[in-house]
Amino acid sequence: MKSSSVLVASLMLWTPLIAGCLIAESDSESDGYASLTSPAEAGFDVADVGPANALSPEAVYDEKYFDGHIQNGKPTPILPPGRWDWAAANNDLATWKTFKNTIGDLKLLKNAQNQPIAWQLIANAPGGVDYTGSAPYFEGSSLSDIVNLGAQGALHSFSGSLRGGPDILVFNKAWAIDFSTSSVQAGAANDDDLVVAGCDVNNTSAFDIQGASIHTGAGSDRIFVRDAKAAGFDAGNLDGVTSNLDPQDGDDIVVYRGNMLDFRFFGGRGNDTAVWYADEGKQTTAWLGPNFFGGGGAGDALWNDPGKDRLVLVIPKDTQMISSGATQPGQLLVRILNNYNPNIDWDDPTVNDPKAKYCITCGVGPQGRKTLTLEYRSKSDHIHTGYFWVTAFEELQIGLGPQALVYTLNDILGKATLDPSLTPFEPPPLDPKYCQGMN
Repeated sequence: MKSSSVLVASLMLWTPLIAGCLIAESDSESDGYASLTSPAEAGFDVADVGPANALSPEAVYDEKYFDGHIQNGKPTPILPPGRWDWAAANNDLATWKTFKNTIGDLKLLKNAQNQPIAWQLIANAPGGVDYTGSAPYFEGSSLSDIVNLGAQGALHSFSGSLRGGPDILVFNKAWAIDFSTSSVQAGAANDDDLVVAGCDVNNTSAFDIQGASIHTGAGSDRIFVRDAKAAGFDAGNLDGVTSNLDPQDGDDIVVYRGNMLDFRFFGGRGNDTAVWYADEGKQTTAWLGPNFFGGGGAGDALWNDPGKDRLVLVIPKDTQMISSGATQPGQLLVRILNNYNPNIDWDDPTVNDPKAKYCITCGVGPQGRKTLTLEYRSKSDHIHTGYFWVTAFEELQIGLGPQALVYTLNDILGKATLDPSLTPFEPPPLDPKYCQGMN
């Protein structure tokens, strides 16, 4: 586990990296980077992203609409990879016209050396794009793809991908969606993605994200989630398949806030951190039921992640930890269930979906590791999680700040041991500009 100072330093580098993509296209001072004159000054190495001269053309441009050639007496648009003809033989650009009319334009951004480094969605309705319908026709590139749907944007009703590259995906609502910001076919060079899943703060117990699966794949990714129900956030499985770890996955951070119910975290490979602000919820159900996986949710991915993964529960530091008995207000239960089932207990509705399949208790790993059962009950009793499950995590943190308590987890014996040598993790802040339509 990295120290918090290293993590904060890496975030400071990582955040302007994306802003550096935009320097050559904008001289606005509103983004805070107007004084920078080159991508390098913004902490951005264009070679890492893979400009057009370092990637195959088909990774950057559409295989047909890449050169602005003359068609029907007019120059064609230069487009990223996609399915831009309804009838390919007719060269009709029909799906591109639909995409542009209903969603927006796709603008190629270049750096000071005139090298392409990103495709950015220029939305017709910047405050709230309804990203569906013709959305799947855009298949993503190996550059940075910037799809900011705005503070009220919705992502729904299809399966899609942005391929490789350091992508930005921002939306407020999602449903009936399986979406990836990575692809094994596109390579993993600098595939450090940012996903903002939920922008506004619900004052009720409502959920803005339901029935959604988001995958970020390779690289070191950051996902910020708010108000989600029956949703999975996969930071490192290969092509989203929960039984395979992406060998190019890095150290990921996923932050959960607001109303959270029946959600899943998959860390993939690397030293991953899941942060849950459990007390923020407005609970109206008998349980909350999340599942946290340090690696994947099935097969070899369950126990073969070599990294150290940490679960951070943002609850009071004086919460009493117990290992047995009924959980009372102000307590956190950490244990292995009595009469633990040595066989895998699958979540039945997911068993036939390789991108969603997961176990509740996951049997016994090769070294005798088991799924831990946790339960938190707030002092005020406004949150009572019921049992939730943690598989293949090595560390548990209670609270934030320098006085937070960090424990090592022994999932063979079912014990949590306070370890003063471990540095508390401080979650990265989400820059509000992303939910204001800026990148």
